[in-house]
Parts: sequence; structure tokens; C-alpha cells
Amino acid sequence: MSGQSYSSDFTYGYTGNAALWGSSWDMSSSVLGVNVQDGLDVSGVIYQYTTVKDKEDDFTVTVQNKDTEGGYIFQEVDDWSNQYGIRIRKVIPLPYVPIARFGKGEIVTTGTGSVEDANVIYMYRYDACFNPQNDPECAGYVQPMPVIPEIIVYDALDDELVNDATKETDDKLYDKEEEEKSKSEEEEDSLRLEIALASSENALTIANSFTQGSVVRSMNIATNLNNYYVANISGGSYKDSAPLEGGTIVDNRNAFKSLGQDNLMNQMIGEQYK
Repeated sequence: MSGQSYSSDFTYGYTGNAALWGSSWDMSSSVLGVNVQDGLDVSGVIYQYTTVKDKEDDFTVTVQNKDTEGGYIFQEVDDWSNQYGIRIRKVIPLPYVPIARFGKGEIVTTGTGSVEDANVIYMYRYDACFNPQNDPECAGYVQPMPVIPEIIVYDALDDELVNDATKETDDKLYDKEEEEKSKSEEEEDSLRLEIALASSENALTIANSFTQGSVVRSMNIATNLNNYYVANISGGSYKDSAPLEGGTIVDNRNAFKSLGQDNLMNQMIGEQYK
């Protein structure tokens, strides 16, 4: 597990176990557990391990880092010859070496024996203002220039669609299209005229019907038939004063004689129609 502390100018800390996954490692951020970048200096190495060996056996253990510029930037040798195997822990201070100088790290052994439970940790100091542009609070920070977007000027002459639209066309094909267009427009005009005439005729029919209805209503209003319904004719009542003598009405037998004359009249009328 890595850790860190802070001061007014620097951040101090230590990395995770670089030897966690084996006896060799690279100095990457994923291995060390810290952000490897400019301004990060290694100030020391802390390592510990357990040796497994017999006392009389010759055995050496070397913890080291290659220098990216050649040789070794850090190297510590432990000689376990004629000694019992035990667990060892060492702290090796370094003079703030930029981490960019630290190449591949490894634990190398010679002789008879083995190393178990190795742990290699790097102490570091980080200068956040190593690059003043990292923080506006750093001395020497320069306000960056705003990014000016690239303005692309549209050129219609380079537009393929415009070029296709402005290409010269076949005159015969163009004339044919114009003729078809004119014919279509004439048919549309004729259809609009027919619709307009039909609409006018319907409007006149509706207007005539409306006019006739208006005339009838005007006549009814002028006549005012209600006057005939409410008229009062004076005259009183007529009383029948002729008495009926005998109480019965006797048939007039002389009237039957006129029926023969009626038949003769009907025959004369019939002959005239014939």
C-alpha cells in the first residue's frame, strides 16, 4: 500500500510493494501504485525478505535497479555465507534521484538458498511545480493562450453537389422537360377553371334558392294572415221562426217528373262530347 504526506512545497510518500508479483519489476504506475511523472524523485529504498539456507552454504542476495543511462542507479548486496537464514529489513537513503532514471528492478541471488516474502518499497518526493503549468499557484506559471478553433471557409466551387447542379445539360432533354412541364401546368389550369365554374354555379343555385325563400317569407310578412284569423264579423244569431205544420215533411211527387228532364239533359251533353 502506498502512502504520502504534504509540505508547503512538496508531497512526500512511498510506493506499494514492487516485488509483490515476482523477483523483477518495472517502475510503472500500475506496479508502484503512484502516478509516475516528471517531478517525482526517489529519496530511498526500503526492502525486506527472509532467506532460507544452511549456515555453511554460500549465498548472496542483491536488490537493484538499472540506470536508464547505463549501469545501476541503485544496488545493495547482502552476503549470507556462513550465516543462518533470517528475515532482514534495510532502509537505503538516496539523494533525490528522478524516477525517470530508475529502470528495471530485481532481486538476484547467487549460491545455495532462496528468498521468501520479499517486499521492496520506494520513498519519494513529488514537486507539483516541477512543471509550473501544472498549477496556476506555481511560480513561473504562464496563462495559456486560448485555443482558437479552426474556421473552415465554405467554397461552393468545391462542393460536388453544386458542381452537379450547374453542369450543362442536354438541350433536347431540357426542352422535353419544359414541354412536359408546360403541358402539366395547362392541365392544372384547366382543372382549376372547371372547379371555379362548378363552384360559381353551385353558388348561384344556392343564392336563387335563398332569394326565393326570402320572397316567400316577405309575402307572408306583408300579408299577415293572422288578421283573417282574428277578424270579428258582427250580426248576432239567426233564429228559425217558420213552424212545421203537421210535424212531418211530405215528399213532393211533382219533383220526380223533373228527373226525366235531367236524364234528357245528360243525353244531350253526352252527344255533344261525342
